Amino acid sequence: MKKCVSLLLLLAMLLSVCSVASAETAPAQKVKPVMPERLRELVAGKTFTARWDGYACDEEIENVTLYFQVCEQETYTAEEVEALQAGDVIVIGGDEFVVKAIEQDEFGYNVTGQWYSIFLYKDDNGLYKAVTDTENRFYTNLFAFEVPAPTDLRFLNWSDPEAEAPVEMTLKDLVTMRMNDEIFSSEDNTEITFDENGRLIEIVYRYTPWN
Repeated sequence: MKKCVSLLLLLAMLLSVCSVASAETAPAQKVKPVMPERLRELVAGKTFTARWDGYACDEEIENVTLYFQVCEQETYTAEEVEALQAGDVIVIGGDEFVVKAIEQDEFGYNVTGQWYSIFLYKDDNGLYKAVTDTENRFYTNLFAFEVPAPTDLRFLNWSDPEAEAPVEMTLKDLVTMRMNDEIFSSEDNTEITFDENGRLIEIVYRYTPWN
């Protein structure tokens, strides 16, 4: 009887030791916050013009958070643009642009100011947008947010003006290039795309004269 009790106690001790060892060797669980539902509803299935303002990551560049400012080009009503005359004022980029002369062609309006000229052209929604003679456009900041970047994020680098197609790169490539000051993101050259679940899946970086 004593031998039987001893064996049972030994077995219980072995099971206890095995349980402790198993707990110690099991991989640690990492719990991350879910995307806020309001942000998911806002971005899911959409592509935005955006400025990439920064990032945070670990040394392995495996856990990465990206910070974006979503922007939209300034627009003007057709009624007001088509009635412009010399002496009128256009508020553009927050500054007053005094019209010195204006000429219409088949594509829009060439407008001359005191310091530079702009071209006003109509978009698909019937609104006019402005671009300067040096290809500068004017944007309004809509909202800023941070989003986790998945390791399988597609980074399409189209910064080479002679390339016929973008170079498909990885999240690590993206962050490494930013670390090395090889990327200068602006509203003119960056687009971000989310899938239907609000997951960031693609960043396109295009050529601009000032990249």
